[in-house]
Amino acid sequence: MYKHLIIITSLFLLILISGINAQLTIGVSPPVLYLGDIEPGSSKIARFKLLSTSSEVILTYLTPRYGNLDWFSTSDYKDYISNFSEQDVTSWVELTKNPVEVEETTGGTIKGASEVTFILRVPEDAEPGYHMGMINLDPVGPTERGMFNIKATVPLVFIFKTPGCAVRNARIIDAVPGDYSEGYLKLTMFIQNTGTVTLQSFINNIDIFDKDGEKITSFSGGGNSIAPSEIGTFNFLWAVNDVDKGSYDASVKFDYSTGLTHKNTTIEVTKVPIIPTPKVVEEVYVFPFWILIALIVIFIIAYFIYRT
Repeated sequence: MYKHLIIITSLFLLILISGINAQLTIGVSPPVLYLGDIEPGSSKIARFKLLSTSSEVILTYLTPRYGNLDWFSTSDYKDYISNFSEQDVTSWVELTKNPVEVEETTGGTIKGASEVTFILRVPEDAEPGYHMGMINLDPVGPTERGMFNIKATVPLVFIFKTPGCAVRNARIIDAVPGDYSEGYLKLTMFIQNTGTVTLQSFINNIDIFDKDGEKITSFSGGGNSIAPSEIGTFNFLWAVNDVDKGSYDASVKFDYSTGLTHKNTTIEVTKVPIIPTPKVVEEVYVFPFWILIALIVIFIIAYFIYRT
């Protein structure tokens, strides 16, 4: 029912836009392609259709793209999100033809349609669980007409599952202070992926409190992906020019969308000694008078030698 509704909605959008000059809508059918279970080290051929509102032959470039967790959590597959691997699958997609010509059809609102074939090559090191990727569409107009002013595209989403136990989990090792630089203290947060799948959708957070329990500052941010068993390192800069020396309580959180882990720790702030800027002291040149005396003595001795 859900897939049929998406297809009907996509066709309705095609009808609304088809009459506007210099505009183009390219869609896909089906919008979500489920490829079932695929063993690591094996391949699968997949097919879908490109649909167009243009009566012209449209050249469409196809680009595999990583699919994020946000789409997964709002789809029909949201009940399986805890078994979702965020391993990048873009390099696993091999398009048999790119670009593809969307050929003209006869009659109806859909004026162009073509079949697209790609090969999904799942490597031996593929993680267990559900995987998701997308194929973006970039249509261009006929040569004599040039580019379309407005393009509306609907990417293909493909889903497949690799057998095995897919676990999304992580732990905070610690958050520790590092070097000082120009009034900033570097804080480093260490996170270990203790699950069996890659994590990419996450937020790091550090809250720091004074001795009265009042929060004085907070840091948050994302980062790169963390593979299973890998330790991710994330850095923050704390402006400590106006911070007193001492120990501060810190609350460290790591939210990886399907779970949250927390750790309390202590951050030590020390005053960095101010090292004076070295100065070059120029010594006053003093003429070595002993050289002058030696020359006079030599001159006197030479005088008497030659006189005799």
